[in-house]
Amino acid sequence: MREAIEDVIELKVIRTAYAKPREVFREILKINDFITFMPNVKKSQIIERKGLTVKTHWSVEIDGIPISWIEEEVVDPIRLTIRFRALEGDLEKFDGEWAFKPDPKGTRVEIGLRAGLGIPLIERLVSKTLKEKIEKNFVMMIESLNNKIVSERYRNFRAGKYKGIGGFAIIGHPYNLNNLIRYLKYLKPDIRVPSREFLLKVYELVPSYVMYDIRDFESSNGQNTHGLVIVSTFIPDMMKVDADLVFRKVVEACRVAESHHIGVAALGGFTSIVGENYSDQLRNQVHISLTTGNTFTVSLAIDGVLKACDLMGIDLHSATLAVIGGTGDIGSACAKILRDEVKELIITGRDPEKVRQTVDMLQTDSSCQVSGTVDNLEAVKKANVIIAAASVTSSIIDINTFKPGTVICDLAYPKNISHVPTSRKDILIFSGGLSQIPHDIELGFEIGLPSHRTLYGCFAEAILLDFEKRYESFSYGRGNITPEKVREIRRIGEKHGFTLAPFFWGDRLISEKEIEEIRKSKQMV
Repeated sequence: MREAIEDVIELKVIRTAYAKPREVFREILKINDFITFMPNVKKSQIIERKGLTVKTHWSVEIDGIPISWIEEEVVDPIRLTIRFRALEGDLEKFDGEWAFKPDPKGTRVEIGLRAGLGIPLIERLVSKTLKEKIEKNFVMMIESLNNKIVSERYRNFRAGKYKGIGGFAIIGHPYNLNNLIRYLKYLKPDIRVPSREFLLKVYELVPSYVMYDIRDFESSNGQNTHGLVIVSTFIPDMMKVDADLVFRKVVEACRVAESHHIGVAALGGFTSIVGENYSDQLRNQVHISLTTGNTFTVSLAIDGVLKACDLMGIDLHSATLAVIGGTGDIGSACAKILRDEVKELIITGRDPEKVRQTVDMLQTDSSCQVSGTVDNLEAVKKANVIIAAASVTSSIIDINTFKPGTVICDLAYPKNISHVPTSRKDILIFSGGLSQIPHDIELGFEIGLPSHRTLYGCFAEAILLDFEKRYESFSYGRGNITPEKVREIRRIGEKHGFTLAPFFWGDRLISEKEIEEIRKSKQMV
């Protein structure tokens, strides 16, 4: 039959594999292994081998379509290529070449292909769809191969058989749409900002990427390390619309870290919520050690509250503490550690049942009077000390409801109380969970930090674990913050010069004179 040129599918697939060309080349030749790590491969078997020519039998399923064929492959270990052609099977024409070339990230895998059904009429009508499905199969093959290579690399590292893992990754995201727009204007000052709806949809298409390469970071005792700032391309509002999309974005960001052989990654901001809510699913899809950094965040919050109360002359043992977002991982941990230091504890949350369960947990083995509510305003009216640990995109508390002399630790991300404009000078609000670090750090763009010498505790924890070569999920998942681990990470922080940051109200440093004036205004009430 005469071949109609327009009916032949021509395809070129280019993808990156995160290993050296010869390693990827060797893995591709392990045809019998494909069935074990590619769910759509039903059969992959070598049926004959003559020198560098191999005959193989393949059966795959692509979106419910079963395709089976026998192909001949000619392997060139010098040029690192594999030429293949179908000898028989469901496709009349199926031939092309794999090529493996050096790439800064590992290997550039190039696949050139010509394919055809050889069925009149049907071929012409479905060729576009078939091309998409064949391309999808090759992309899936490379992604699955990548996952296998990375999985074995981290498994060998943990078994002491591989030394090439190290460094830290900080995974973050724009904290709202305005933050994203500011970054875009930073890149292009004269940008014409499109509609909100358009920008959000386009941003969904952007893959996670390395924003900044931290080449040399030194602890106070002279240890050096390196790291990456990785942007997971979502904003928190997307979680309300498509939580699965955000999960996939976080997985993608973790895989970027893995492609750079990073030892531990911090899930910052709302990525930590994904780590808590999708704990097992995330563990099953990524291989790098993950931490939410919540333990060091809690340590810094506790230290900040104790210091602020001392400066303000507040006796904690006779004080009422309100924890906004007290049913969350950070809020409940702060409440548990401080419950025996205060007279009364009030925790808030959105879910009445979770509030009740948390109150029951906190009352166990404690003499403190514990209560819970879903009414944030009612809780803060009664409190002398407030820890705001609810991660929401806008303020959920009216700043005018605080009693004069109140200490407020804004622990949320983004900071949604300490950045609210106010003329009040009779309360002490400070951004909590911040660490002062031994040297300035550049993260590539403004993410709500008041100084280059400060860092969110969640990010700092990954750096500390890296300094200690403790590539473990120190704060991963819900309920893993214990008083013992808080003390441990505090000691590690002090060892490397990571201490409680000075008090900032928004991006403004609070002076000792201001604190004294706030304390005096409290005494006058």
